[in-house]
Amino acid sequence: MGAGVVTVGRRPYAVGLYWENSPSGRVAQTAKEAASQPGQQADFYAVRGGGKTARVPQFGLGQSSAGHKSGMPVFAACLANQQGGSWVGAFRLREGVVITVVRDDLIVPDGDQFYLNESDARDRLLQEVGFGGLQRIFAPEAWAIPGADSMPLSLLLDERRDIRLQAVRIPKQTLVIGAVLAALLLVGLGAGLYIQAEKEAEEKARQDALEKAKLAAQRLLPSQMTFQAEYPPPERKWEKTPLPLAVVEACRDGLSQVPAALAGWRLTDLRCDGYALSVTWQHEIGFAKAPPKAIVNDTATSATLNIPLSHLAPRGHEDLLDSPEITRRYLAQNWPGSIKSLPDDPPPSPPPDFRGTWSPPPPPWVKRSFTVTVSELPASLTLFYGNLPGAVINSLIFMPSGKGGTSGWTVEGTIYENRI
Repeated sequence: MGAGVVTVGRRPYAVGLYWENSPSGRVAQTAKEAASQPGQQADFYAVRGGGKTARVPQFGLGQSSAGHKSGMPVFAACLANQQGGSWVGAFRLREGVVITVVRDDLIVPDGDQFYLNESDARDRLLQEVGFGGLQRIFAPEAWAIPGADSMPLSLLLDERRDIRLQAVRIPKQTLVIGAVLAALLLVGLGAGLYIQAEKEAEEKARQDALEKAKLAAQRLLPSQMTFQAEYPPPERKWEKTPLPLAVVEACRDGLSQVPAALAGWRLTDLRCDGYALSVTWQHEIGFAKAPPKAIVNDTATSATLNIPLSHLAPRGHEDLLDSPEITRRYLAQNWPGSIKSLPDDPPPSPPPDFRGTWSPPPPPWVKRSFTVTVSELPASLTLFYGNLPGAVINSLIFMPSGKGGTSGWTVEGTIYENRI
Protein backbone atom coordinates (compact mmCIF):
# COMPACT_ATOMS: atom_id res chain seq x y z
CA MET A 1 0.00 0.00 0.00
CA GLY A 2 1.38 3.40 -0.88
CA ALA A 3 1.67 6.09 -3.54
CA GLY A 4 2.90 6.16 -7.09
CA VAL A 5 2.00 6.84 -10.70
CA VAL A 6 -0.39 4.76 -12.84
CA THR A 7 -1.17 4.91 -16.56
CA VAL A 8 -4.72 5.25 -17.86
CA GLY A 9 -5.10 5.52 -21.62
CA ARG A 10 -1.35 6.24 -22.06
CA ARG A 11 -1.60 9.18 -19.66
CA PRO A 12 0.11 9.19 -16.23
CA TYR A 13 -1.98 9.90 -13.11
CA ALA A 14 -0.78 10.50 -9.55
CA VAL A 15 -2.17 8.13 -6.88
CA GLY A 16 -1.67 7.73 -3.14
CA LEU A 17 -2.31 11.33 -2.00
CA TYR A 18 -3.44 12.04 1.58
CA TRP A 19 -6.72 14.04 1.56
CA GLU A 20 -8.05 16.58 4.05
CA ASN A 21 -11.10 18.86 4.12
CA SER A 22 -10.27 22.58 4.17
CA PRO A 23 -11.68 24.56 7.12
CA SER A 24 -11.78 27.76 5.04
CA GLY A 25 -12.12 28.95 1.46
CA ARG A 26 -8.34 29.63 1.20
CA VAL A 27 -7.75 26.03 0.16
CA ALA A 28 -4.41 26.48 -1.62
CA GLN A 29 -2.87 28.42 1.30
CA THR A 30 -4.18 25.83 3.79
CA ALA A 31 -2.69 23.04 1.66
CA LYS A 32 0.73 24.72 1.57
CA GLU A 33 0.69 25.21 5.35
CA ALA A 34 -0.26 21.56 5.91
CA ALA A 35 2.48 20.42 3.50
CA SER A 36 5.12 22.28 5.52
CA GLN A 37 4.18 20.79 8.91
CA PRO A 38 6.92 18.81 10.72
CA GLY A 39 6.84 15.18 9.64
CA GLN A 40 4.81 15.95 6.51
CA GLN A 41 7.06 17.82 4.05
CA ALA A 42 4.90 17.16 1.00
CA ASP A 43 6.21 18.42 -2.35
CA PHE A 44 2.90 18.83 -4.18
CA TYR A 45 -0.75 19.57 -3.48
CA ALA A 46 -4.01 19.29 -5.41
CA VAL A 47 -7.29 21.14 -4.75
CA ARG A 48 -10.93 20.07 -5.15
CA GLY A 49 -13.23 23.07 -4.79
CA GLY A 50 -16.64 22.98 -3.08
CA GLY A 51 -19.91 23.33 -5.02
CA LYS A 52 -20.73 20.93 -7.85
CA THR A 53 -17.69 18.66 -7.32
CA ALA A 54 -17.72 18.31 -3.50
CA ARG A 55 -19.70 19.44 -0.46
CA VAL A 56 -16.67 21.23 1.02
CA PRO A 57 -13.23 22.07 -0.45
CA GLN A 58 -10.54 19.39 -0.19
CA PHE A 59 -6.82 19.22 -0.78
CA GLY A 60 -4.48 16.27 -1.28
CA LEU A 61 -0.73 16.09 -0.56
CA GLY A 62 1.78 14.23 -2.75
CA GLN A 63 5.49 13.36 -2.74
CA SER A 64 8.14 13.64 -5.43
CA SER A 65 9.62 10.37 -4.06
CA ALA A 66 6.49 8.60 -5.36
CA GLY A 67 7.11 9.87 -8.89
CA HIS A 68 4.65 12.75 -8.61
CA LYS A 69 5.35 15.81 -10.79
CA SER A 70 3.94 19.31 -11.08
CA GLY A 71 1.05 19.44 -13.55
CA MET A 72 0.33 15.69 -13.34
CA PRO A 73 -3.44 14.90 -13.13
CA VAL A 74 -4.64 13.31 -9.86
CA PHE A 75 -6.49 9.99 -10.33
CA ALA A 76 -8.80 9.98 -7.27
CA ALA A 77 -9.82 13.66 -7.59
CA CYS A 78 -10.56 13.46 -11.33
CA LEU A 79 -12.59 10.27 -10.84
CA ALA A 80 -14.47 11.71 -7.81
CA ASN A 81 -15.43 14.79 -9.86
CA GLN A 82 -16.71 12.48 -12.60
CA GLN A 83 -18.53 10.00 -10.31
CA GLY A 84 -20.38 11.68 -7.42
CA GLY A 85 -22.10 10.22 -4.36
CA SER A 86 -20.77 7.46 -2.07
CA TRP A 87 -18.81 4.62 -3.69
CA VAL A 88 -15.69 2.48 -3.55
CA GLY A 89 -13.69 1.21 -6.51
CA ALA A 90 -10.85 -1.22 -7.16
CA PHE A 91 -9.17 -0.64 -10.52
CA ARG A 92 -6.61 -3.12 -11.82
CA LEU A 93 -3.96 -1.32 -13.91
CA ARG A 94 -0.61 -2.26 -15.41
CA GLU A 95 1.33 -0.91 -12.42
CA GLY A 96 -0.92 -2.45 -9.73
CA VAL A 97 -4.37 -1.99 -8.14
CA VAL A 98 -5.76 1.43 -7.18
CA ILE A 99 -8.39 1.64 -4.39
CA THR A 100 -10.51 4.83 -4.29
CA VAL A 101 -13.08 5.52 -1.52
CA VAL A 102 -15.56 8.43 -1.83
CA ARG A 103 -18.30 9.12 0.71
CA ASP A 104 -20.82 11.97 0.31
CA ASP A 105 -18.80 13.32 -2.68
CA LEU A 106 -15.64 13.58 -0.50
CA ILE A 107 -12.48 11.46 -0.82
CA VAL A 108 -11.83 9.92 2.61
CA PRO A 109 -8.37 10.76 4.06
CA ASP A 110 -6.87 7.33 3.23
CA GLY A 111 -9.23 6.66 0.32
CA ASP A 112 -6.54 7.08 -2.38
CA GLN A 113 -4.24 4.05 -2.20
CA PHE A 114 -2.01 2.06 -4.55
CA TYR A 115 -1.38 -1.70 -4.01
CA LEU A 116 1.16 -3.99 -5.60
CA ASN A 117 -0.45 -6.99 -3.86
CA GLU A 118 -3.90 -7.71 -5.31
CA SER A 119 -4.94 -9.69 -2.23
CA ASP A 120 -4.31 -6.70 0.05
CA ALA A 121 -6.32 -4.48 -2.31
CA ARG A 122 -9.27 -6.90 -2.27
CA ASP A 123 -9.21 -7.00 1.57
CA ARG A 124 -9.38 -3.19 1.68
CA LEU A 125 -12.33 -3.18 -0.74
CA LEU A 126 -14.23 -5.74 1.34
CA GLN A 127 -13.54 -3.71 4.48
CA GLU A 128 -15.16 -0.60 2.94
CA VAL A 129 -18.09 -2.65 1.66
CA GLY A 130 -18.57 -3.99 5.17
CA PHE A 131 -18.81 -0.46 6.59
CA GLY A 132 -21.90 0.10 4.41
CA GLY A 133 -23.38 3.40 3.20
CA LEU A 134 -22.19 2.87 -0.42
CA GLN A 135 -24.31 3.53 -3.47
CA ARG A 136 -21.98 1.75 -5.92
CA ILE A 137 -19.10 -0.71 -5.90
CA PHE A 138 -16.62 -0.98 -8.77
CA ALA A 139 -14.42 -4.09 -8.86
CA PRO A 140 -12.84 -6.50 -11.38
CA GLU A 141 -15.27 -9.19 -12.48
CA ALA A 142 -12.82 -11.92 -11.46
CA TRP A 143 -13.09 -10.83 -7.80
CA ALA A 144 -16.77 -11.94 -7.68
CA ILE A 145 -17.87 -9.12 -5.36
CA PRO A 146 -21.70 -9.26 -4.94
CA GLY A 147 -23.43 -6.26 -6.52
CA ALA A 148 -20.16 -4.89 -7.96
CA ASP A 149 -19.99 -3.08 -11.32
CA SER A 150 -17.10 -4.04 -13.63
CA MET A 151 -17.53 -1.04 -15.97
CA PRO A 152 -14.19 -0.19 -17.71
CA LEU A 153 -12.19 2.55 -16.03
CA SER A 154 -11.86 4.44 -19.32
CA LEU A 155 -15.64 4.98 -19.35
CA LEU A 156 -15.78 5.99 -15.66
CA LEU A 157 -12.90 8.47 -15.90
CA ASP A 158 -13.77 9.73 -19.42
CA GLU A 159 -10.22 11.14 -19.87
CA ARG A 160 -10.82 13.74 -17.15
CA ARG A 161 -7.65 15.60 -16.14
CA ASP A 162 -8.91 18.86 -14.54
CA ILE A 163 -7.37 18.31 -11.06
CA ARG A 164 -3.56 18.53 -11.26
CA LEU A 165 -0.61 18.63 -8.86
CA GLN A 166 0.93 21.99 -7.97
CA ALA A 167 4.34 22.57 -6.42
CA VAL A 168 4.36 23.62 -2.77
CA ARG A 169 7.59 25.63 -3.12
CA ILE A 170 8.93 27.59 -6.10
CA PRO A 171 12.02 25.78 -7.56
CA LYS A 172 15.37 27.60 -7.34
CA GLN A 173 15.69 27.44 -11.12
CA THR A 174 12.44 29.37 -11.47
CA LEU A 175 13.71 32.03 -9.02
CA VAL A 176 16.91 32.49 -11.05
CA ILE A 177 14.96 32.78 -14.28
CA GLY A 178 12.65 35.30 -12.59
CA ALA A 179 15.62 37.44 -11.53
CA VAL A 180 17.01 37.42 -15.07
CA LEU A 181 13.61 38.35 -16.47
CA ALA A 182 13.31 41.18 -13.95
CA ALA A 183 16.67 42.60 -15.11
CA LEU A 184 15.61 42.37 -18.72
CA LEU A 185 12.33 44.06 -17.79
CA LEU A 186 14.19 47.04 -16.34
CA VAL A 187 16.19 47.38 -19.55
CA GLY A 188 13.04 47.13 -21.61
CA LEU A 189 11.28 49.69 -19.39
CA GLY A 190 14.00 52.20 -20.05
CA ALA A 191 13.67 51.68 -23.78
CA GLY A 192 9.90 51.91 -23.52
CA LEU A 193 10.07 55.26 -21.74
CA TYR A 194 12.30 56.54 -24.52
CA ILE A 195 9.79 55.78 -27.27
CA GLN A 196 6.60 56.38 -25.25
CA ALA A 197 6.23 59.97 -26.38
CA GLU A 198 6.20 58.88 -30.03
CA LYS A 199 3.39 56.36 -29.45
CA GLU A 200 0.98 58.48 -27.35
CA ALA A 201 -0.98 59.63 -30.38
CA GLU A 202 -1.24 56.07 -31.72
CA GLU A 203 -2.42 54.77 -28.34
CA LYS A 204 -5.14 57.41 -28.08
CA ALA A 205 -6.45 56.49 -31.50
CA ARG A 206 -6.49 52.80 -30.55
CA GLN A 207 -8.43 53.51 -27.32
CA ASP A 208 -11.02 55.54 -29.23
CA ALA A 209 -11.50 52.68 -31.68
CA LEU A 210 -11.84 50.20 -28.79
CA GLU A 211 -14.55 52.29 -27.10
CA LYS A 212 -16.51 52.46 -30.34
CA ALA A 213 -16.21 48.67 -30.73
CA LYS A 214 -17.51 48.13 -27.15
CA LEU A 215 -20.54 50.33 -27.77
CA ALA A 216 -21.31 48.45 -30.97
CA ALA A 217 -20.95 45.08 -29.21
CA GLN A 218 -23.35 46.15 -26.42
CA ARG A 219 -26.02 46.95 -28.99
CA LEU A 220 -25.60 43.44 -30.45
CA LEU A 221 -25.68 41.56 -27.11
CA PRO A 222 -28.62 39.13 -26.74
CA SER A 223 -31.52 40.18 -24.56
CA GLN A 224 -30.61 37.36 -22.15
CA MET A 225 -27.87 39.60 -20.72
CA THR A 226 -30.37 41.99 -19.16
CA PHE A 227 -33.46 39.99 -18.14
CA GLN A 228 -34.11 38.85 -14.58
CA ALA A 229 -33.10 35.21 -14.06
CA GLU A 230 -35.88 32.74 -13.20
CA TYR A 231 -34.55 30.28 -10.65
CA PRO A 232 -35.97 26.77 -10.35
CA PRO A 233 -37.46 25.81 -6.97
CA PRO A 234 -34.95 24.11 -4.63
CA GLU A 235 -35.07 20.33 -4.39
CA ARG A 236 -37.14 19.03 -1.45
CA LYS A 237 -34.84 16.08 -0.84
CA TRP A 238 -36.55 14.75 2.30
CA GLU A 239 -39.76 14.09 0.33
CA LYS A 240 -37.88 11.61 -1.89
CA THR A 241 -36.80 9.47 1.09
CA PRO A 242 -38.85 6.95 3.11
CA LEU A 243 -40.23 7.82 6.54
CA PRO A 244 -37.77 7.29 9.43
CA LEU A 245 -39.74 4.51 11.12
CA ALA A 246 -40.13 2.70 7.76
CA VAL A 247 -36.31 2.60 7.54
CA VAL A 248 -36.12 1.24 11.10
CA GLU A 249 -38.67 -1.50 10.35
CA ALA A 250 -36.85 -2.46 7.11
CA CYS A 251 -33.61 -2.82 9.06
CA ARG A 252 -35.35 -4.92 11.73
CA ASP A 253 -36.65 -7.23 8.98
CA GLY A 254 -33.11 -7.56 7.64
CA LEU A 255 -31.83 -8.55 11.10
CA SER A 256 -33.95 -11.70 10.92
CA GLN A 257 -31.66 -12.91 8.12
CA VAL A 258 -28.46 -12.45 10.14
CA PRO A 259 -27.15 -15.72 11.64
CA ALA A 260 -27.22 -15.98 15.41
CA ALA A 261 -24.04 -16.33 17.48
CA LEU A 262 -21.44 -18.30 15.50
CA ALA A 263 -18.79 -20.45 17.09
CA GLY A 264 -15.33 -19.09 16.37
CA TRP A 265 -16.59 -15.71 15.06
CA ARG A 266 -17.06 -12.36 16.81
CA LEU A 267 -19.41 -9.68 15.45
CA THR A 268 -17.46 -6.44 14.87
CA ASP A 269 -19.71 -4.28 12.70
CA LEU A 270 -23.40 -4.15 11.69
CA ARG A 271 -24.85 -1.30 9.64
CA CYS A 272 -28.14 -0.58 7.85
CA ASP A 273 -29.31 2.35 5.70
CA GLY A 274 -32.78 1.10 4.74
CA TYR A 275 -31.57 -0.21 1.38
CA ALA A 276 -29.08 -2.85 2.54
CA LEU A 277 -27.76 -4.36 5.77
CA SER A 278 -24.07 -5.30 6.10
CA VAL A 279 -22.48 -7.47 8.79
CA THR A 280 -18.78 -8.10 9.51
CA TRP A 281 -17.33 -10.84 11.76
CA GLN A 282 -13.77 -11.35 13.01
CA HIS A 283 -12.41 -14.91 13.24
CA GLU A 284 -11.24 -15.88 16.71
CA ILE A 285 -8.93 -18.72 17.73
CA GLY A 286 -10.51 -22.16 17.41
CA PHE A 287 -12.49 -24.34 15.01
CA ALA A 288 -15.19 -22.51 13.03
CA LYS A 289 -17.45 -22.76 10.02
CA ALA A 290 -17.85 -19.83 7.63
CA PRO A 291 -21.00 -17.76 8.30
CA PRO A 292 -23.74 -18.82 5.84
CA LYS A 293 -23.73 -16.82 2.56
CA ALA A 294 -20.93 -14.56 3.85
CA ILE A 295 -17.76 -13.69 1.93
CA VAL A 296 -14.57 -14.68 3.78
CA ASN A 297 -11.37 -12.84 2.96
CA ASP A 298 -8.27 -14.61 1.61
CA THR A 299 -6.62 -14.83 5.03
CA ALA A 300 -9.80 -16.25 6.63
CA THR A 301 -9.64 -13.55 9.32
CA SER A 302 -12.89 -11.75 8.55
CA ALA A 303 -16.24 -12.41 6.88
CA THR A 304 -18.78 -9.99 5.36
CA LEU A 305 -22.47 -10.50 4.66
CA ASN A 306 -24.55 -8.00 2.64
CA ILE A 307 -28.34 -8.33 2.76
CA PRO A 308 -30.41 -6.23 0.30
CA LEU A 309 -33.69 -4.92 1.73
CA SER A 310 -37.08 -4.38 0.14
CA HIS A 311 -37.63 -1.11 -1.71
CA LEU A 312 -39.22 1.60 0.45
CA ALA A 313 -41.63 4.16 -1.01
CA PRO A 314 -40.78 7.88 -0.69
CA ARG A 315 -42.86 9.80 1.86
CA GLY A 316 -44.20 12.42 -0.62
CA HIS A 317 -45.24 15.97 0.30
CA GLU A 318 -44.35 16.96 3.85
CA ASP A 319 -44.28 20.47 5.38
CA LEU A 320 -41.46 21.35 7.78
CA LEU A 321 -41.40 22.70 11.33
CA ASP A 322 -39.58 25.86 12.44
CA SER A 323 -36.08 25.49 13.91
CA PRO A 324 -37.07 26.66 17.43
CA GLU A 325 -39.74 23.94 17.55
CA ILE A 326 -37.15 21.26 16.70
CA THR A 327 -34.87 22.57 19.44
CA ARG A 328 -37.75 22.61 21.95
CA ARG A 329 -38.59 18.97 21.20
CA TYR A 330 -34.93 17.99 21.49
CA LEU A 331 -34.71 19.51 24.98
CA ALA A 332 -38.15 18.35 26.17
CA GLN A 333 -37.61 14.70 25.17
CA ASN A 334 -34.18 14.38 26.84
CA TRP A 335 -32.85 13.19 23.49
CA PRO A 336 -30.03 10.64 24.09
CA GLY A 337 -27.79 12.08 21.38
CA SER A 338 -26.91 15.37 19.67
CA ILE A 339 -27.91 17.74 16.85
CA LYS A 340 -25.62 20.03 14.86
CA SER A 341 -26.10 22.53 12.00
CA LEU A 342 -25.12 21.49 8.45
CA PRO A 343 -24.29 23.61 5.36
CA ASP A 344 -27.09 24.34 2.89
CA ASP A 345 -27.60 22.03 -0.08
CA PRO A 346 -25.73 23.20 -3.25
CA PRO A 347 -27.75 25.71 -5.34
CA PRO A 348 -29.24 24.63 -8.70
CA SER A 349 -27.05 25.00 -11.79
CA PRO A 350 -27.88 27.58 -14.51
CA PRO A 351 -29.30 26.41 -17.86
CA PRO A 352 -26.62 25.62 -20.49
CA ASP A 353 -27.52 28.69 -22.61
CA PHE A 354 -27.83 31.20 -19.74
CA ARG A 355 -25.44 34.19 -19.98
CA GLY A 356 -26.55 36.51 -17.19
CA THR A 357 -25.67 36.69 -13.50
CA TRP A 358 -26.70 33.45 -11.75
CA SER A 359 -27.24 33.95 -8.03
CA PRO A 360 -30.07 31.73 -6.71
CA PRO A 361 -31.41 32.62 -3.25
CA PRO A 362 -30.83 30.13 -0.41
CA PRO A 363 -33.55 27.50 0.04
CA PRO A 364 -36.32 28.36 2.54
CA TRP A 365 -35.05 25.67 4.90
CA VAL A 366 -31.95 24.74 6.87
CA LYS A 367 -30.82 21.33 8.10
CA ARG A 368 -29.15 19.74 11.12
CA SER A 369 -27.47 16.38 11.57
CA PHE A 370 -28.54 14.24 14.52
CA THR A 371 -27.52 11.13 16.44
CA VAL A 372 -29.61 9.04 18.82
CA THR A 373 -28.34 6.13 20.93
CA VAL A 374 -30.78 3.41 22.06
CA SER A 375 -30.35 -0.09 23.43
CA GLU A 376 -32.98 -1.73 21.19
CA LEU A 377 -34.99 -1.05 18.02
CA PRO A 378 -37.37 0.68 17.76
CA ALA A 379 -37.28 1.48 21.51
CA SER A 380 -38.13 5.18 22.00
CA LEU A 381 -37.48 6.11 18.36
CA THR A 382 -41.25 6.34 17.83
CA LEU A 383 -41.31 9.20 20.36
CA PHE A 384 -38.48 11.04 18.62
CA TYR A 385 -39.48 10.50 14.97
CA GLY A 386 -43.12 9.38 15.00
CA ASN A 387 -44.51 12.79 13.99
CA LEU A 388 -41.33 14.75 13.17
CA PRO A 389 -41.54 16.19 9.62
CA GLY A 390 -38.32 16.51 7.63
CA ALA A 391 -36.43 13.79 9.57
CA VAL A 392 -34.30 11.46 7.41
CA ILE A 393 -32.45 8.40 8.76
CA ASN A 394 -29.14 7.82 6.95
CA SER A 395 -27.82 4.83 8.90
CA LEU A 396 -28.31 2.59 11.92
CA ILE A 397 -25.10 1.23 13.45
CA PHE A 398 -25.06 -1.61 16.00
CA MET A 399 -22.33 -1.43 18.64
CA PRO A 400 -21.51 -4.86 20.11
CA SER A 401 -20.90 -5.01 23.84
CA GLY A 402 -17.27 -4.91 24.95
CA LYS A 403 -15.72 -6.00 28.22
CA GLY A 404 -18.14 -4.98 30.92
CA GLY A 405 -20.18 -2.87 28.48
CA THR A 406 -23.60 -3.12 26.88
CA SER A 407 -24.59 -3.27 23.25
CA GLY A 408 -26.73 -0.66 21.55
CA TRP A 409 -27.68 1.18 18.37
CA THR A 410 -26.57 4.58 17.07
CA VAL A 411 -28.99 6.22 14.64
CA GLU A 412 -27.60 8.96 12.35
CA GLY A 413 -29.54 11.25 10.06
CA THR A 414 -30.65 14.75 9.01
CA ILE A 415 -33.56 17.03 10.01
CA TYR A 416 -34.78 19.66 7.51
CA GLU A 417 -36.32 22.76 9.19
CA ASN A 418 -37.93 26.00 8.06
CA ARG A 419 -35.43 28.86 7.74
CA ILE A 420 -36.33 31.66 10.15
